[in-house]
Amino acid sequence: TKSPFTVDVTHTRARFRRTRRTRGTHLPVNTLRPSTMAQDGCQPMERFAFAKNGSAQKSWAFCPSSRAPEYNGGAHPPGGVRGGTYEQRPYSVSGYVNGYNPSLPAYPPTRAQLEAQAAAARRPSPTGGRSGEISEMMSRQVEFERARAAGKPSHMPPPPGQDFSKLSESYNGGMSYSGHGAWDGPAPRGDPSKPAPGTPYYVKTPPEPVHDPSKEERTVPLGVGVDMGRLPMLGVDSAHAAKGLKLGYRHVRCGSASSDKNLIDAGAAVASAIASGVARKSIFVSAKIAPGEMANPESACDAVLKELGVDTLDLLSVEWPVGGADAVRDCWRKMEALVDAGKTVAVGLCNASVPVVESVCKDARIKPVVNEVEAHPLMAQRKLVGVCRRYGVVPAANAPLGSSAVETESSPLLAHPKMAEAMAVVGEGKPPGQTREQILARWSVQRGVPLVVDAGACDAAVEAIARCHDFRLLNAQKASVDAMEPPPRVGGTRFVQPPPGVDFAFDDPFLGGVARPGLELEKAGLL
Repeated sequence: TKSPFTVDVTHTRARFRRTRRTRGTHLPVNTLRPSTMAQDGCQPMERFAFAKNGSAQKSWAFCPSSRAPEYNGGAHPPGGVRGGTYEQRPYSVSGYVNGYNPSLPAYPPTRAQLEAQAAAARRPSPTGGRSGEISEMMSRQVEFERARAAGKPSHMPPPPGQDFSKLSESYNGGMSYSGHGAWDGPAPRGDPSKPAPGTPYYVKTPPEPVHDPSKEERTVPLGVGVDMGRLPMLGVDSAHAAKGLKLGYRHVRCGSASSDKNLIDAGAAVASAIASGVARKSIFVSAKIAPGEMANPESACDAVLKELGVDTLDLLSVEWPVGGADAVRDCWRKMEALVDAGKTVAVGLCNASVPVVESVCKDARIKPVVNEVEAHPLMAQRKLVGVCRRYGVVPAANAPLGSSAVETESSPLLAHPKMAEAMAVVGEGKPPGQTREQILARWSVQRGVPLVVDAGACDAAVEAIARCHDFRLLNAQKASVDAMEPPPRVGGTRFVQPPPGVDFAFDDPFLGGVARPGLELEKAGLL
């Protein structure tokens, strides 16, 4: 008669109708702490001794092997608790980790595994004829149970795939695992053309793009759905009109009739260029309306046309949008009439913030095509540039060189340390004799923002910028110039200020555009 404190392992496993059987062993309950996986896939509780309050305790009641009569409802030690305690239960379904049982083969046998099993099959097995790596592991576990039941010193074999005693250093300095065929050698590196894990993305210096001047975009289209001409990427102030047109500039930016004293000379330069064979439609002539002329833009436009000696302007812009939203709206209605009358092809804005651009674009019948603002590495206007493009307005850069009234050594922009780094970069494609002005102009061109050389720029700067289509900034140069931009919270450096007597204040650059709740909370002091 069997003792009530013994378990027939063969009988217990046979109750689950498994095809594979092992030799029956009668072991006392208080000494049977199985270390092998049960036939139903449950893991031995001994492997989860560290999880006293973990998932092993929560799942042991659902393990079929732990619900066997010998442990739950069957015979139990005198004075014991029916079914035993958590520590007395031998198995736990926690052997399954995310649906995967580490004691079972994770993948179909590999070629190396098949070869290892074939080699083992040719050798006499010491465990009753079993062959193959998995079978050998099961045999070692059965031998461990027998030795433990007999009171012999033994060590619990590691789970399949975790026999780190077979981990050894390979000939190439890596680690090789010979326990089974699933992994034999270092992990694969993957695509050799991509960075290895743990290394920077750019393992090597990225190649410099090949610059082809013949494919350079020298103009940008104006208008959305309506052809309103094309704005050249490079322009000059009316003070440099004669020299600029000879150097290849095709945009002459003029001021208002009340403030620009170079209109007559600029008109003469345009006429001379046309006489030399340059088509009038290839020369882009723009003018502005001063704050005092916003009430009557038609007379201001007529005065500019008379001074320049041309019949039509390509662009007429509001120089300083002052007086509030109503004043700007009334001025814009009158400027739209000038487009209808053929006195100007398009209308635009200058020094307009994001809220002004949004307001004008929502109310206007004829949308603005250009917003000329101060833009350089110390005042990149990234949000404003993005909003303008979203509304179909071309952002143009005024004062791309910063303040032209100071020497290079004292200019915050030209004498910036990052500018010195950009000048020191060497590489194929960098033109000989490259100047700081060329770098700043090319930086604006590469970001797709047309620019106008100021009236205060020297002739050497005008000549140098005229050649900025012939080269491209090297990657290191572009990175250095981009690094000049201060953090948004700090704000940029403005060189252009409203003229005396003009009541104009620059808006917060964070106003308008897409709502940013986090920024509002930060302003309110809640973050």
